[in-house]
Amino acid sequence: MRKRTQQTERTKADIEQAFWCLYAQKPIEKITVAQVCELAGYNRGTFYLHFQDVYQLLEIIEDRFLQGMVACVESCMKRLSDDGSKLARIAALAEVVSYYERNKRYIVVLLSDTGDPSFLIKLKQGLKPLWRKYVVADTGEHSEQEIDLILEYTLTGTLFMISRWLQDPGDISKSQIGHLIYDAAIRDVSLRVAQ
Repeated sequence: MRKRTQQTERTKADIEQAFWCLYAQKPIEKITVAQVCELAGYNRGTFYLHFQDVYQLLEIIEDRFLQGMVACVESCMKRLSDDGSKLARIAALAEVVSYYERNKRYIVVLLSDTGDPSFLIKLKQGLKPLWRKYVVADTGEHSEQEIDLILEYTLTGTLFMISRWLQDPGDISKSQIGHLIYDAAIRDVSLRVAQ
């Protein structure tokens, strides 16, 4: 039984990898189940045992990364609730950036112009409550709508900054990108909302 489970997981992973190779090169509308199966080395019947279509396959991959990204950020932010210093925040950001870096192959595509636009929307929806809880100092001077707009602006900029850095880090280290994100997003968002 365990061997069959391992084989099933391996088959699904092979199909996901084949799909991802194609998705990294072209939009999902131009990817067929036949192309995925040919690249993975399985027949269409095997594909349909595990997935309805390529759209469901993309959704499964996206959901896995959404959960991972949000969990990583939440873990770091919880640790920061005891120590909100700039140094602690930059260290936490470096950990988040490390997660993104480990999953670069996927994240660069998911956050690119050719990626699914709904992925970015879902990611921001998952991250906003965390930033609202751990980053934004609520002084009562701004309405919830104003705070939401500030968070939208800040998260969009932060995610694209990380995506751009992953595509071409140049000579910018993880620590340096952490400092840039802190200076451009976290520190400024706290100041903008607290004013």
